[in-house]
Amino acid sequence: MRIKIFGRIISVPLWVKYAFFAIVAAVFILSGFLIDRQRKSGSLEINSPVSKAADRIGPEQTGSPESSLPPYESATPEDGTPVPDVKTVTVYIVGAVLNPDVYELPEGSILNDLVKTAGGFTEHADKEAVNLAFTLNSGMMIKIPETGSGDTNWLLDKGLTGSGSASAVSAGLQGSPLININTASVNDLCTLPGIGESTALKIINYRIENGPFSSTSDIMKVNGIKTARYNEIKNFITVG
Repeated sequence: MRIKIFGRIISVPLWVKYAFFAIVAAVFILSGFLIDRQRKSGSLEINSPVSKAADRIGPEQTGSPESSLPPYESATPEDGTPVPDVKTVTVYIVGAVLNPDVYELPEGSILNDLVKTAGGFTEHADKEAVNLAFTLNSGMMIKIPETGSGDTNWLLDKGLTGSGSASAVSAGLQGSPLININTASVNDLCTLPGIGESTALKIINYRIENGPFSSTSDIMKVNGIKTARYNEIKNFITVG
């Protein structure tokens, strides 16, 4: 085979011609193999118009998994509605519970909830002497009696709904007519600070069995009414 290079005719052996074409073919085959491997490994960057457009748009607009999940903040609409405050009642529990103290519980709680909050009953508690289903009011004082004590006056202060303390009861009585403990009904007696229905019944039973009270201080002869309780009610009662 003869070829012309720079105006000169050179005679090239036939085997050189075949070797040249073999080398060119080998280069193309090797290049194709390497390109195929790069594509499979994901390392080849394809500079097609579609891929470039996807790069400009970004994952948020191409429907990728990242863009399908909205931000956490957007899951809850912010409509500006104020969150209502949780109403509570404050109650003082003493007696046969593990942790006597003042506790704040959600409004609508019952005595059973209060006992659990105070650690539960002691081993000497008279569980049947109290009404565990009793709904609590703010300002109550409750005493869990011990077994064998005979004390049934577990509601030492009935409190006042929405008052926050028993002092509101006394404030409400200021300027009102004095309650005659010799003639007052259960409802009348229950308006006195710290006097619940059970204590009111004791007062009435006492005057039935022993006659009328001679003085207001005689009310301390009723079981469950001590000096501290008398001092709270003495300005609101009379025997006349």
